[in-house]
Amino acid sequence: MGFLRTLRCAFLIAVALSTSVPCLAQTYPTKPVRFVITVAPGSGLDARAREIAQRLPDYLGQPVVIENRPGGGGIIAASAVAKSAPDGYTFLLGGVSVVSYYPVLYRKLPYLADDFVPVSLLATGPTAVYAATSLQAASLHELIAYAKAHPGELAFGSPGEGSFQHLAGEMFKSRSGVQMLHVPYKEYSQLVNDLHGGRIALLFDSTAALSAQVQAGRLKALAVTGARRVGSLPDVPTFAEAGLPAHDAMISYGLLAPRGTPQAIVDSVSSACSKVQRAPEMEERLRQFGFVGRGTTPAEFLQFISEERGRWSKVIAETGIRLDY
Repeated sequence: MGFLRTLRCAFLIAVALSTSVPCLAQTYPTKPVRFVITVAPGSGLDARAREIAQRLPDYLGQPVVIENRPGGGGIIAASAVAKSAPDGYTFLLGGVSVVSYYPVLYRKLPYLADDFVPVSLLATGPTAVYAATSLQAASLHELIAYAKAHPGELAFGSPGEGSFQHLAGEMFKSRSGVQMLHVPYKEYSQLVNDLHGGRIALLFDSTAALSAQVQAGRLKALAVTGARRVGSLPDVPTFAEAGLPAHDAMISYGLLAPRGTPQAIVDSVSSACSKVQRAPEMEERLRQFGFVGRGTTPAEFLQFISEERGRWSKVIAETGIRLDY
């Protein structure tokens, strides 16, 4: 009788535990999932986000809805997601900068880096040095020589103070020992128009951004970051080939969730992202622009964020840039 009583108690405890702990893998998601992205419709990142959103339902079983929240270099979108319910139905998709170096660059932000948990690093890719066709430099070596001979004369543009393009330009100045003027723009289209017209000389941006204009002869590309040349710019050497291996500015974007999102949900979405990003057709689309589809685990993404924060913190310290939002 004692044995039967013990067995019966064990059975009741097991039933209680099984009913009190929800099986998220079986019940999540039960409605559409929202990805808030940091850029405007029609941008390169917006296109990549929509490709991911189209494929994720195959693994999640529910639609993924894209909501564009551009502005503030991603801060507006990040702030909105940080305040969202941590129920697994709202995520932030954008540049890793919002949690890597923004907390170092800005004196005060409307969110904390700890307001998010990493889900998956989606992709990383190289940047290019785009130059006006009127610039009297046909290579990185010639650019540095010209800039040193004419200190402060050359100007490079960016979509704003503290943007990735701004800090990539500051990294180049620091690594090459040149002086250049930074010109921030409110509209990216105006920046590109001024680059075409030679009113600014340079732009440091993703190889996916303007490679078509290089191919059309409207711009020049002097070098690309990364370990190898880019399929869309096959004749453009890497920084290492051009003699400046220390310049390692890379574009990266990933998926973050509000702090408190259940780990089971984070792991489930991370696994689905990994399957999407590593699919052959996605890898090929990214490879043309030198990007690598990652689809990491949350722990791997956390490590990447830490490494990026260390890299860009050095640039921020070297240049003395500190911003108010």
